[in-house]
Amino acid sequence: MTFLYCKHQIILRAARPGDGKKLAPLLRAEDRAELAASHPGENPADLLESFIRRSRESFFILRCGRPAALFGVSAPGWFSLRACVWFLTGDAAAKMPVSLVRIGRAAVKRFLTLYPELYNFTDERYPAALRFIKRLGGRFDGSSKTCGDVRFLYFTFRRNSWEE
Repeated sequence: MTFLYCKHQIILRAARPGDGKKLAPLLRAEDRAELAASHPGENPADLLESFIRRSRESFFILRCGRPAALFGVSAPGWFSLRACVWFLTGDAAAKMPVSLVRIGRAAVKRFLTLYPELYNFTDERYPAALRFIKRLGGRFDGSSKTCGDVRFLYFTFRRNSWEE
């Protein structure tokens, strides 16, 4: 899938090596803090490049030619029934909230055709991320994990039983 959505100078394309390095210096402060807490001592650009390499599918969003977001899905094996979904945003994402939700919903729908369950953890200090996950249909079951002093909340997206 090369393009899903191109409107109002928003381009969505498959992520390529180097896209993580383009987005890293432009990450929102909250995304940068979340990465620092979940991957202490690691360089954000290297992390994003690693996420792209390990993902079955990953995508890059540009707004007016400026990196806005990077997201993807990664599973531990070929026959996995669960996969880790990830989504990181740059400052340009703040100027496209409705489009970001639309793209996010399309991505979750796409990824759920590949895996019946998507999961990850998000920084509880980041209310915008919590709202975003809920808007995309994600559910929090109350489970959490602590990295250092930061609590991360577990969330999932699941196929509805009638869709299987």
